[in-house]
Amino acid sequence: MDSQNTQALFLPISARLTGFEAVELEGTGMTQTYFDTLSKNTPPDVLALFFEEVAAILALQDDDAIDAAIRSRLMPDSSYDATAKVIILMWYTGEWYSGIGESANVASTQIDAPSYVQGLMWEAAETHPPGAKQPGYGSWAEPPIRITA
Repeated sequence: MDSQNTQALFLPISARLTGFEAVELEGTGMTQTYFDTLSKNTPPDVLALFFEEVAAILALQDDDAIDAAIRSRLMPDSSYDATAKVIILMWYTGEWYSGIGESANVASTQIDAPSYVQGLMWEAAETHPPGAKQPGYGSWAEPPIRITA
C-alpha cells in the first residue's frame, strides 16, 4: 500500500479508534504530525500490513461489523505491534508510546509542544491543559457548562 493511500486511511481509522469525529481530529491541527510520527516510528512492513487490514475493515458496510473487526483484528497487543493502541494514546496524550506489548518496557516521549496542548484527554475530561488554553479571567467564578452528547 502506498503512502498516499495509507495517509488517506489514517484519519478515518483514528476517528473510529478515538471516538471523536474526523473533523474534530482535523481541528486539532495534529493529523499530519501524528501520521508522520507513526510512519517514522513504525517498521514499514508493519505499517503497510496494518493499513491493508484497516482498508479491509473500513470497507465493511455495517458499523457494528466494523467495530467488531477493530476489536478483534486491531486491538490485541499482538496485532501489528499494538499500532492501534499507539494511535489512540498518541491522539489522547500527544505522546509516542513504544513497547506496549511488553508491559515492563513501555516508554513514552512527548511528540512536541502542540501535541500536549491538543491532546484529546483534555476534551474528554472537559478541562484545559495546565499552562495552555486558559478559560479566561474570572471564569472560575461560574460552574462549568456540561456538554451532553
